[in-house]
Amino acid sequence: MDLESPLVSTFGAIAITTTLLAGVAIWSLFFSGPKTFDYPIYGAEDEKPSTLMRKFQHQADIILADAYKKFRGGIFQLYTPDGVRLFLPRKYAQELKGYDREELSGMKALADRHLGQYTTIDHESPYMLNAIKLDLNQKLGQFVTDVQNEVAHVVDATFPACEGNISFYLFMNHNLIIHALLDWTPVNLNDLLLRIISQASARIFVGPSLNRNKEWLDMSEKFATDVMIGGEKLKGWRPILRPIAQYLIPEVRRIQADHEEAYQMLRPVLEARDKEQAEIGDAYMKPNDMLEWIRTRATKNNDKSVDYREQAKIQLLTATAAIHTTRLATLHVLFDLAARPEYIEPLREELQEVLAETNGVLTKQTLTHLKKLDSFMKESQRHNPPSLATFQRKVLTPVKLSNGLELPVGVIVQCNTGVLDEVPESWGDPHAFDGLRFYKLRSKPEDAHKYQFASISLESMEFGLGKDACPGRFFATNQIKIILAHLIFHYDLALEKPEAGRPKNFMFEVNVLADPTAKLLLKRRS
Repeated sequence: MDLESPLVSTFGAIAITTTLLAGVAIWSLFFSGPKTFDYPIYGAEDEKPSTLMRKFQHQADIILADAYKKFRGGIFQLYTPDGVRLFLPRKYAQELKGYDREELSGMKALADRHLGQYTTIDHESPYMLNAIKLDLNQKLGQFVTDVQNEVAHVVDATFPACEGNISFYLFMNHNLIIHALLDWTPVNLNDLLLRIISQASARIFVGPSLNRNKEWLDMSEKFATDVMIGGEKLKGWRPILRPIAQYLIPEVRRIQADHEEAYQMLRPVLEARDKEQAEIGDAYMKPNDMLEWIRTRATKNNDKSVDYREQAKIQLLTATAAIHTTRLATLHVLFDLAARPEYIEPLREELQEVLAETNGVLTKQTLTHLKKLDSFMKESQRHNPPSLATFQRKVLTPVKLSNGLELPVGVIVQCNTGVLDEVPESWGDPHAFDGLRFYKLRSKPEDAHKYQFASISLESMEFGLGKDACPGRFFATNQIKIILAHLIFHYDLALEKPEAGRPKNFMFEVNVLADPTAKLLLKRRS
């Protein structure tokens, strides 16, 4: 009897657990559902919610465009993998943009979308935000040469050699060594750009001790992938079952390992800094990177919570926000350039003129003078935005819109920002691709500082709008310009399959993704 009791208890526990889980699943199926509003749900009269959710994953662009026409630019709802979501016309962003982050939060909306409580991207830090808004943005000019060096280092190390080609090395600015290709070579720029941007970003985020460390770069790139894929897999489980399901999904399980790896790699760097500062006191020369900016701010506030693990968390979040969006924007521009080669020479001439004024050295000031390049970047982003709902907010305090709609706490709203038609008439044909559109608009003295790539307005919300707009857009702008300037100056580029046209984008929910498998032809300029 004593031997049988544990066995009976075990089977009893399993039976009870199984019954409870089954009951929970049935309960969640019939009694849980997303909050809806008294506005039409697109497609609900014709198709099942499950069908509409699946369609939204890869046809959100078609659905949003059709819904915009069907409801004449009004408010509507869509079935999405996140439940029923409310889409507002662009004009309501003007009403909502003035709310503080504690009232309407873009970060919390993003965290909800990627199940941040499981994928860990719901972690917010005022130190991270201030390090970007205040420290990084004020010191952008100090990092232009650093980014240039990292671009050259990655290109030199990773460009494939052309079999049977003669190669040579070109020395420029005394410290840039660029590997040169004499024949057209197909190159997957997605992979190249990922490493360029992660390495250049890490130079500013964690400093030179780690920014070329392969393990650190691999880990910081992989974390974002684990978050995105893990979050999507977890969405396949009903919310009440996700606390269990998180342990069954490999990507979600790896997220904690990513955090531990980041901590183990950062700890000796931060320990060495603490030790040096303790030993030499006021003579300590603070490194100029995000680790140190955060460390300094926390010390001033006597905030002991910003320890080595907290620094590691912040670095993973920063890398996730910075690397992949910048890579996508750059890749879109290069695809558009290759598809429209008539723009390459005017952009190259502008670059040569700007460099002639500074003896071949790029600076923060000369980057701002690349107005044609800036315009082409903005036009590319207008046609290939990072998202079709770039203004997205989670309501943290009740909000009432001018039409009387009351938005309760917890609901997520987004504006349908991918509509090309909603621009001023002075912009010209909204559907045409005009790479110099914004260059021409800036030709008026009163508009000289408007319409820039990093500018935000009701017509240009690719970086959001208002108090919670993307704080890193200025750094991203500089990075993209430096990368493009390098490639345009040294290389010709063309489509690998010109008959097929520009590589086609594909949708993942509202995200507009460039084809990561597409290659462009590159040739070293003689």
